[in-house]
Formats: sequence, C-alpha cells, structure tokens
Amino acid sequence: MKHVSEKPNMSLQEVGEHYRVSSEKYDVDSGESHLAYYRDKHPANYQVLLDSV
Repeated sequence: MKHVSEKPNMSLQEVGEHYRVSSEKYDVDSGESHLAYYRDKHPANYQVLLDSV
C-alpha cells in the first residue's frame, strides 16, 4: 500500500526542482508523459504544482 502524505512538505521551488531533476531521469520510451508519471509517483508534489497554476 502506498503512503501519500496529506500535506506536501516541500515548497513550490523545491517541488519544481524535484520535477526538473526527475524529468532528466525519465525514460521517454514508456509512451507516458513525464507529467502523468510524476502525478502517479509523487501525488503530493504534483498537487503543489497544480495548485500553483
């Protein structure tokens, strides 16, 4: 079972940097966009990004 915290413990800047770094390591061959991958793997951080738009 996945543990997802209710409140992200990272600032918008930290999440942005985490997203950027993870995109550099992301395998594009999967056919899934990095944003969809990030949403599934890091839902709390994704919510921070979503709330900032």
